[in-house]
Amino acid sequence: MKPVRLFPVLLVASVVATTACNRETPNTQASSPATAAEPVAQFDATLNLVNNNGTVRYDGVVGSDAARQSIEAALRRAFGRVSGELKVDRGARPAPWQDALPKFLESLTQPNAAVSFEGRRIELHGHASDADRKTLLARAELLYPGYAYTGLFQGVGDGAQVDAASAVLAEVKPGTSGAPLVKALNEAVTQTPIRFEPGSARVAPDSLALLSKAAQVIQASGDGTRLQIAGPAADDPSLAQQRAEAIKVQLIVNGVSPAALETTAQAGSGEAAAFRLL
Repeated sequence: MKPVRLFPVLLVASVVATTACNRETPNTQASSPATAAEPVAQFDATLNLVNNNGTVRYDGVVGSDAARQSIEAALRRAFGRVSGELKVDRGARPAPWQDALPKFLESLTQPNAAVSFEGRRIELHGHASDADRKTLLARAELLYPGYAYTGLFQGVGDGAQVDAASAVLAEVKPGTSGAPLVKALNEAVTQTPIRFEPGSARVAPDSLALLSKAAQVIQASGDGTRLQIAGPAADDPSLAQQRAEAIKVQLIVNGVSPAALETTAQAGSGEAAAFRLL
C-alpha cells in the first residue's frame, strides 16, 4: 500500500486558518480615529478698555474661554459697571498682561481715559491729564517692566525726550490766540508731522501725545477760537478728509469744543496737516 500524501490538505487548511484569523483580527492602525491637531497661536491677545465716566467698556480677543472668564471677572470686581465682549480665538497667544491686570485696573480711574493691551505693548489714549499720564505710566512700569508704552504714555516720565513739536507748544502762553496760535500749531506739526497708520485714517500711537498737547494750547486760547483743520494731502482726497476728521476727534477727546473745529482736505500729496483761522 502506498502512503497517503497529506501535504496539499495541510497546506489548504493552513491557508484557510490564516485567512480566518485575518478576518477576525481588526486592523487597529487603520481604524483608529485621526487626532485633530491643536491650532497654532498666530497673533497676540488684545484687550481694549475705555473708562466712560465710570462705566467701562471693553473688547478684545483672547485664546481661551478660561482667560475670557478671568479677565471679565477682574473687570467686574474693579469697576462694577462694565459692558462689552471678549472674543475667544484659539489662534491668540496667552496674554502676558493678564496676571497683573487686576492691580493695574486699580489705577484706571480717570474719566475718558482708554488703555489697550496687545502682547507686550500698552497704549494709553483717550483723554488723560499730565498727572494722570504719569500715574498710569508709573503703574505700568511697575507691573509690566520691559513693555512698550505708546500713545499718551510717550512724552512723560523721567527718561522722556522732548521732541521739537512739544518744545514749540510749550512756549505758547495761555491766552495766545489768532495768528500767533495758528503759527505755533503749524510750526509744531511741521517739526513733528502727525502720523497715521499706513493707508488709513487712524492716528498713529506716537502722535497721540502731540495732539493732546495741541488740545491744551487750543483750550487755553479762549472760547472765541475757531480753527479749520486741513487733513494731510494724500493721493485719495477722501483719505485726506478722513485724516482731518481723525485729528478733530482726537482734539475733541482731549477737551476742545467741537464747535471750535472744522475740517477740509489738502490737495496734492506729501504735505503735513495744517491749521487755519476761521
